[in-house]
Amino acid sequence: MKKRMLVLLSAALILPSIAFANVTDNAVYKAKCSTCHGDDAEGQPEMKVPSLKAASAKSPAALTKAIENGSPNTKPKMPTFKEKLTAAEIKSLVDGIKSLK
Repeated sequence: MKKRMLVLLSAALILPSIAFANVTDNAVYKAKCSTCHGDDAEGQPEMKVPSLKAASAKSPAALTKAIENGSPNTKPKMPTFKEKLTAAEIKSLVDGIKSLK
């Protein structure tokens, strides 16, 4: 019984990362991010929206902070998502961005 619980717990922690290994397949990305960062996460240079492939070099903490707090100093302004997304949704985005190369 303990072994089964350990396997289930491990799967619950690992599967969200595997399910959205490609951030562009993530439903949250499609709904909240692709409008600016593009369907392929390449950004929109003409609008000065960066590629998320370039952002993948940032630390998970920096990416989390950027998603949660946005960036009012960039043009166009990156909105805040702290109140709009759950911690698990933000983590799945961060994991997906980190997987981009």
